[in-house]
Amino acid sequence: MINTETLRLRDQPTAEWIAAIRARYPVETAIDNVLTRKLRNRTQTAAHQTNFEDLESHLVNYLKNTTGQNDLQLTDLKRLTGGASKEQFTFMLTWNQESGERATRKLMLRMDPSESVVETHRLREAQMLRAMWGEVPVPEVFWVEHSDEFLGHPFLIAAFVVGTVQPEDGGKVTGLGMSFEPELRATLRDQFVRHLATIHTVDWRNKDLSAFDAPEAGTTQANEWSVGAWERIWQEDTMEAHPIMEQAAIWLKDNMPVVENPVIQHGDYRSGNFMYDDNGQINAILDWELCHIGDFHEDLAYNRCKMLGTPDDKGGFRCSGLLYFDEFVEKYEAYTGFTVDMERLKWYDIFTYYKMTSISCTSLRIAHAKKTHLDAMMNLIGGVGFLSASELARLLETV
Repeated sequence: MINTETLRLRDQPTAEWIAAIRARYPVETAIDNVLTRKLRNRTQTAAHQTNFEDLESHLVNYLKNTTGQNDLQLTDLKRLTGGASKEQFTFMLTWNQESGERATRKLMLRMDPSESVVETHRLREAQMLRAMWGEVPVPEVFWVEHSDEFLGHPFLIAAFVVGTVQPEDGGKVTGLGMSFEPELRATLRDQFVRHLATIHTVDWRNKDLSAFDAPEAGTTQANEWSVGAWERIWQEDTMEAHPIMEQAAIWLKDNMPVVENPVIQHGDYRSGNFMYDDNGQINAILDWELCHIGDFHEDLAYNRCKMLGTPDDKGGFRCSGLLYFDEFVEKYEAYTGFTVDMERLKWYDIFTYYKMTSISCTSLRIAHAKKTHLDAMMNLIGGVGFLSASELARLLETV
């Protein structure tokens, strides 16, 4: 049980408590910045709501100031459904391109709420999207603002991509447990693996990723930062203690594998986070907010998480509703030339469920505090935490 003083400090963090949290858990610099900002703002934010009229006028002012074009025109601002962690809007913008040609494009605004189910860094997301432009299909990023000066919250603006995220007859909340018809599944599955393989083999050292800390190869540093981030999030946000989470954190740190070859991790690579066109071709990989540099086994373990896939009618399990894990590994090894270590995957399996349980505790907190525009969905995601904690307990018994 968490004592009353700890609960109070989580609700009303003091400068001393924040400093102690920051000192205790090793995380990347940018992650420390967003988590610290979250705690400092926790007692200052009211119930989250976006005023449409104010949003449009502030957005126009930002764009005019950024582009230096007073004659640009913004119309048809609308809220998008979906996007469990961020507010998303579309709008039409007419402005002068770098070539001098005047054009009208449909754009997407992706903006932080008062407090998010995952506190992430918009500049990191924008940098990674730009690094992946031309490597795998991603939306084109136009502008990014990591401060709250202009719209009250950090945001990025990217091209709007037309396509399907989930089939109408197989849709699930946030894409979890999605199913695809056999013909579509056959078309998508190889692309799904091939794009992940490309992400993992991009030479990230030659990309502009200044908002990322580069872990040292041949050390545990990448995993220290990852475990540190999710342990810190749990300690900052949970409203009740859980012995399994304490046990898991100890085990993860005691058994942490070395990362010989750090690669780009998407961090949330699954159905619901890619889009495909009418021909079944993946035309956008979405939601890069959890991306970082780490061990390729991390994204693979995430793909075999039970809550992110679909069971078949014979007791099997398809990753993201697309293909069985042994097929996934076979294709992945062929595309990357990497060798998947099945024993090492066990550590990342436990890490995955630890991460998901941490996310669920944050979901409940922000819904209770009215810091999100999607409180019903946050309560649903909070319920997933009971399933992930149960699976975490089962896995810990096997190691």
